[in-house]
This record gives sequence, C-alpha cells and structure tokens, in this order.
Amino acid sequence: MQKSMTVSKWTISLPPDLARFVEQFQHDHALSRSEVIAQSLRVMQEAELAAAYKAHAQENDPEREFWDAAALDDGLEEA
Repeated sequence: MQKSMTVSKWTISLPPDLARFVEQFQHDHALSRSEVIAQSLRVMQEAELAAAYKAHAQENDPEREFWDAAALDDGLEEA
C-alpha cells in the first residue's frame, strides 16, 4: 500500500561533479534522483537539528556555572 504524498516539483542545476555523484549513488543504491536528493537533505536536516540540540544543551546546562567556577578556582581558565 502506497502512502498518498504531496510533493513539490523543482528544477535544479548542479555542478557536473555533483550530478555524476547523484547518478552514481542512484545506480549503486537503486534509488530515483528524487530519493537521492531527499536522503541528502534529510542528512543535512538531521545535522542541523543535532547542532541545535547541542547548542541548547550547552547554553542551558544547569551545572555549567559550577564547572566554569571550578575551572577558574583551579586556575584552569583565565578570567
């Protein structure tokens, strides 16, 4: 059973090296061009999300102030 999916059709231009890569990847993995591009964009999307989670965790770490102060007290960092 195939899901009903709304898609956007685009025309894109790629440098020759990237076009060859897409075609080779498509051939090697039995995918359509659209599937190759969609998978690539999902990888980029996941990387962006992971970076955002990491930044959020660093900014909102409840123990960060403690460890920053401890590092200063130990002379590990300069003020």
